[in-house]
Amino acid sequence: MNKQAASGTGVGAGYLLVAAVAGLLGGGASVLRQAGLMPDHGIWPVLEHIHAPLMLLFVVIPALVCGFSNLWLPRALGRAGMVLPALNVAGLGLVGVSGILAVVNGAQAPAILLWCAGLLCAVMTVLATIFDSRADTEQKLPFSPFVWGEMLASAVLLLTVPVLAAVMTHQLLSGAQGDILPLLDGFAEPVTLVTLLAGFGLVFEAGARASRFSEKPVIAIMTATTAASVIIWTRGVFAHGLAASVQQPGTLTSPENAVLFASTLASVLLAGLWMAGTWRSRLSLRVPMLWGLGFLAVVSTGWVAQLMQGEGLHSALQLGAVYAAFCGLYLWRGENGGYWYPRSLAVLQFVLMAAATGLSFSPLSAAAQIWSGGLLGASLLCFVATMGISFMQNRKVTEGSAASAQPVLASSSEGTVQS
Repeated sequence: MNKQAASGTGVGAGYLLVAAVAGLLGGGASVLRQAGLMPDHGIWPVLEHIHAPLMLLFVVIPALVCGFSNLWLPRALGRAGMVLPALNVAGLGLVGVSGILAVVNGAQAPAILLWCAGLLCAVMTVLATIFDSRADTEQKLPFSPFVWGEMLASAVLLLTVPVLAAVMTHQLLSGAQGDILPLLDGFAEPVTLVTLLAGFGLVFEAGARASRFSEKPVIAIMTATTAASVIIWTRGVFAHGLAASVQQPGTLTSPENAVLFASTLASVLLAGLWMAGTWRSRLSLRVPMLWGLGFLAVVSTGWVAQLMQGEGLHSALQLGAVYAAFCGLYLWRGENGGYWYPRSLAVLQFVLMAAATGLSFSPLSAAAQIWSGGLLGASLLCFVATMGISFMQNRKVTEGSAASAQPVLASSSEGTVQS
């Protein structure tokens, strides 16, 4: 299959574009609603209505799984590109069309079915590329945390997306005209798990050269959490239905709380391993490391809220997905690709995002909400300016800093202790 491999750079950029457009539409609708400026005509009421599924289905998953897998995975596996290129492009096309339908007509069953078909094409391409690399590579090098995170996140989607598609098909064939948003809310647990796996994979990769940690416990925790959570969630959907799974009493036996408990436990253990590995290491606060630390801080806030209030990790992981995405983008462009970008502008983006995040975690007045939205918008503008300048100049890092810009994924096994 190696001869059929094709570069996934264009497809990966396409997925990131889908995530960026959906994020701007969903984030813009949220800021307008908080400021009381939401128009009551056009697509804006639709965007406000489908804000949650727009962020979950068209921002988190396309960026963390589909986008980074196509941009990064071939290099991490030592391959020329992704296998099954036609299936890969078909997945991007279906996800893009489903996003347009969701924005125009709302998140109706046909749009979600197209999204399911596109995601299945995408994750099958990712898994086929990973498994095929073991057959083509003579030297069986261990997978990096990034590869494990992408593989397990794709496996979660491969097992749970057909369940969502079956529920949507039943909704469509039965002629039911009810709101499907409660059904999509029931799919939030797999998205939470995907964010956990892909996010921690990127965070471990960001500190791979400087940290000293054993990969086997990390892989074991990720794998066990994946298996347990998928089984619990699927069993709950078959027993109670997708919408009913989010309406169970607040006990550990309900599918939602059981998956969140497993995610919380895994988050604590993975963060503990990461901190133990970096405790005595000489870490430089590079831009990807800043975003990785931001991811850990946001998730930690979610733990506290989950323990004290019984909720909070869910939304914290969704917000953490943004930090993980920027961590991966700067890691891919800078240390993995070896290209220059204006570091001061990238740091300013992180500071603005951190300030907006801090405001969002506290009870806000209307004026503070507007400030939070404004800081978020300014942070996104800084990112656009940073990447625009980087791609316009498109120059490699200087020779003096080449040692610090070696591809992290290519040497991740050198920065970790194999147990």
